[in-house]
Amino acid sequence: KYDEIFHLNYFISVVDDVNWSWRSEKAKELFARRFRGEALALRAYHNFMILQHHAGLGANDQMLGIPLVDQVLNSEDNWELPRSTFQESIDFIYNDIDHALQLLPETWQDFADPDSLRVYGTQNINRIDGKILKALRTRVALLDASPAYNSGEYDLNKSAKAAELTAPLLVEIGGASGLPSGGLKFYDKDNDINNAEILWRSRFFESRELEQDNFPPSLFGRGRVNPTQNLVDAFPMANGYPISAVESGYDPENPYEGRDPRLTEYVVFNGNELKGDSILTGVDGGKDGLNNTIESTRTGYYLKKLLRTDVNVTPGQMNRRRHFKTYVRFTELFLNYAEMANEAWGPDADPNGYGFTARDIIAAIRERAGIDPSDPYLASITNQQEMRELIRNERRIELSFEGFRFWDLRRWDAPISIPATGVRIINNSNYEEFEVERRAYEPFMIYGPIPQQETIRYTGLIQNKGY
Repeated sequence: KYDEIFHLNYFISVVDDVNWSWRSEKAKELFARRFRGEALALRAYHNFMILQHHAGLGANDQMLGIPLVDQVLNSEDNWELPRSTFQESIDFIYNDIDHALQLLPETWQDFADPDSLRVYGTQNINRIDGKILKALRTRVALLDASPAYNSGEYDLNKSAKAAELTAPLLVEIGGASGLPSGGLKFYDKDNDINNAEILWRSRFFESRELEQDNFPPSLFGRGRVNPTQNLVDAFPMANGYPISAVESGYDPENPYEGRDPRLTEYVVFNGNELKGDSILTGVDGGKDGLNNTIESTRTGYYLKKLLRTDVNVTPGQMNRRRHFKTYVRFTELFLNYAEMANEAWGPDADPNGYGFTARDIIAAIRERAGIDPSDPYLASITNQQEMRELIRNERRIELSFEGFRFWDLRRWDAPISIPATGVRIINNSNYEEFEVERRAYEPFMIYGPIPQQETIRYTGLIQNKGY
């Protein structure tokens, strides 16, 4: 990431000296303004990624961030920069975001003025703009407020700030009632540029690699990503109750009956259909059965989320379909708000008059998922702690397989050493949970290490405690 920051710093140092347009002085200045804004936004993004990976409690017992570089370093300059504090790092990122927001348009749009059209037109969609940057800022605020960086507790003032930074993005689309209806399976169709769920994505590309890697062997896939029993247990019943609750009606002998519909959509379990075929994952389930081939499931489950069912990887019949990589989608922002609002104000308070509360957001997400609209379990929640647990569980389900879970556990200062479990099914009736893989993490590993080669190269670089 520091390679990217080096190039961005160099670009920022010369951007005003380049003649970006021969057509007019106005176009030249607008291009320079836009490019500087994009460079600052990307520097903020890369610094956030480094901070998320490596910030932590240093060997000096201080909460440390990362070395901050805002200029081009030449060979004669001092490269042995110390780690700034965590708060200095956060403030540096906020400052770049604030500066970039002054330079970038809220969204790309077509203008009558030809110079403005060339610089700010819709041909730039999916380049970073003001709205995308505001969404990324909510991630920074979420990290800043989280327990791992605040002595094991949420910082209430920072939580309020994070909620207040997120809320305007939700108000703009109608609050809780504006939760995009297509967000549950945002990946499973030829989405156009106006897909309401997606705020920032890659360009479209034709591919079958994701399906080829993750379809079960009977569909000529490699079965690489295997959801765990831990995740499957996180899906509640369709009546809203967790499977551990007496009121849930959960039957351990028919564990997939009456469950949250998202389980059927996101995970291939024993007897669940994929591409019209019933997939059998029990030990007697053929090539899809537990550990029956080198490509068979290790947990008793296969991935279904993110896969397009209209892709065919059968030899001689292969095709490709349109895919994209999602960088920011609105469901994440709704969950960010719910978490921070609950920590700052509790489940039901709306002190700023946004028109929705943490409970309202979670209710909308669960109703969209197909949970009973009366949701007696949500109605039974009366305090912040219970709502916190539910919000975290909803985040686990909704953002599963999108690269959030590991970082969420770390910023929550939550256990990261719980073994991964699976299910062994015999004769389609005997369900036995078993340990698949131990997670060899010590408590101090909620913070990532500074790479050893960097601490050797720069002797003043303080390592995180425990490494």
